[in-house]
Amino acid sequence: MKKPHSAQGLFDGMALISSPPSQEDFDLMEAQKEAMLPLLLQELRTFAASPEVIQKKGETYIRHVVSIFMLAYFRNKDAYPLLIQLVSHPGNQVLGLTGEVFSEALGRILASVYDGDLEPIKKVVENSRLNPWIRSGALDSLMVLWKEGLLLRSEVIAYLQQLMQNKLERHPGYVWDAIALIAYDIHPAELNESLSKAIDDKLIEPVVLTHASLALCLKEPFPQVGEQKEPLVGGVIKSPGQELAWWLYPDRKTLQKGEDYAALDVPIVDKEVIPGERITPMGWRSNTVVHYEKKIGRNAPCICGSGKKYKRCCLRKN
Repeated sequence: MKKPHSAQGLFDGMALISSPPSQEDFDLMEAQKEAMLPLLLQELRTFAASPEVIQKKGETYIRHVVSIFMLAYFRNKDAYPLLIQLVSHPGNQVLGLTGEVFSEALGRILASVYDGDLEPIKKVVENSRLNPWIRSGALDSLMVLWKEGLLLRSEVIAYLQQLMQNKLERHPGYVWDAIALIAYDIHPAELNESLSKAIDDKLIEPVVLTHASLALCLKEPFPQVGEQKEPLVGGVIKSPGQELAWWLYPDRKTLQKGEDYAALDVPIVDKEVIPGERITPMGWRSNTVVHYEKKIGRNAPCICGSGKKYKRCCLRKN
């Protein structure tokens, strides 16, 4: 049965994973952007005000996630305070209801709707009551904003310094690991002392950064970091249809293991996941996020030998 092409019809038709929007639907939504925006914003407003409302709709419900990606794609600044409200709910409920969209791509989403005021993002990063993956995702948005030319490297470095000196609780956690990863990627020359103290205080996991790996990085000539933006960090959301294809069509044959699946042009695809497992496969880094003896990708087998993926084992244990 053919879906209606009106904005309301498109919106109504993207509620369930059993009938996800096609690329044609995404194109139609873009063509009717002004009519779609109030509907998408209301969906996000409902989610932000009461995640329980979305939870009651069941596991097959997807419109809240699609709405977030469309608003990010449209670079809609009205979505910015709503997303901040949403991710500021304590606990794991919001993370669970987004199928890892936020644990993998929150930084890119926030940067896509950023309205020029960095303080709301900082409040999320500094809120110790929030899930550490939400907090680190908010921190990741600084890297995306740097890539897009909306923040200077010096501004990112200055904020990392503030966090390490007096704005972050001094006990181990993934936010400290995220700081170390970002600092390493944009060269930690100005942060050497603070990072060394954090390593001494065992705030950063050794698999992420040690004195030895920090020293090796500092020995390298200061890189032309502006030229390294592309491989280091993904930018704003540019194609919701493509980026959500793997998640929206979990049973599509091209997404089975094999050559077709390997060739699929989707960022950070977890090629070992069971088809049909609804986890959005995208992250703000294009490759690997850990620096040790060798780099370890989020989707690589964990070095502890558990047999699990790194992102589901040692990287996530905090």
